[in-house]
Amino acid sequence: MKGKFPNGLAEAMAEAGVGFTELERLTRFTKQDIYKRAHQKARLTAEMAQELAPHLGTTSAKLLGLREVAAFTVPLGGRIGAGGAIDTSTAQDQPGVQYEIETAVQVQDAAIAYQVIGDSMLPIFEPDTVIICRAHTQDIRQHVGKRVAVGTTEHGRQLKIVHQGSKPDLFDLISLNQAYPTMRDVKVEWVARIAAIIPADEWKILEREAEVQTQMRERLKKPSARSNGSRKEEA
Repeated sequence: MKGKFPNGLAEAMAEAGVGFTELERLTRFTKQDIYKRAHQKARLTAEMAQELAPHLGTTSAKLLGLREVAAFTVPLGGRIGAGGAIDTSTAQDQPGVQYEIETAVQVQDAAIAYQVIGDSMLPIFEPDTVIICRAHTQDIRQHVGKRVAVGTTEHGRQLKIVHQGSKPDLFDLISLNQAYPTMRDVKVEWVARIAAIIPADEWKILEREAEVQTQMRERLKKPSARSNGSRKEEA
C-alpha cells in the first residue's frame, strides 16, 4: 500500500462493489470522510475501520493493513458484564463441550478470554468485544485503582475499576459507565489483568468436543481394565 496514510479501504470497496454513497448510508460517516481515507489523504482509525469492515465483507485488521499472523486460541471463560449487575453466566454451556476464542492477535501470558455484554459507554468495550486476560489472582489490593476483570459471588463476573471498600476484605467496584452506580463493599474472589481487547469482528468461537476425547480414551483402555470395572459394578 502506498500513500501518506496507507490502508486497504479502496481495495476492499472495489472487491465488495460498495461505493461511497452506500457506505455513507450504512454508517455514520460522510462520503467525504470515507473518500479521504480511501484515497489515503487522512488516517483510517481503528474505530472507523471496525464500523466499515462488516459492510465490506472484511475485517478491520485488513482495512488497517495489519500483518496477518497465525491463529491464536485461548479458553473462553464465558461472559463478563461491562455495566450493572447482570447475568454473566456463559451461554456456551453444552455439556461435554469446551470453547475457545480464536483471533489473529498473539497475546503473551494469555490465560482466559471473556465475551463482554452490557453497555460500558466506551466504544472500546462495546457488546461482544472480547477481553483476553492474564491468570486470576486473589491479590486484590495490588489492583486497586486499575481497570480489571473481577469475579464476585453476588454479582458474577464484572469489568470494573477496583477501589478499597470500608473493610480490608471488601472492595468498591466502579463502573466504566457512570450511569451505573458503584457496587459498594463487594467480596471479590479474584481479579485478572486485561492483556488485550479484541473487537467483535476480529474473533470467533471454536468448539472442542471434550466428551468425545474422553470416550476415545475409554476405548483405548485394555479389555481387562474395562471388564474389571464391569465386574466391580456387578459386585
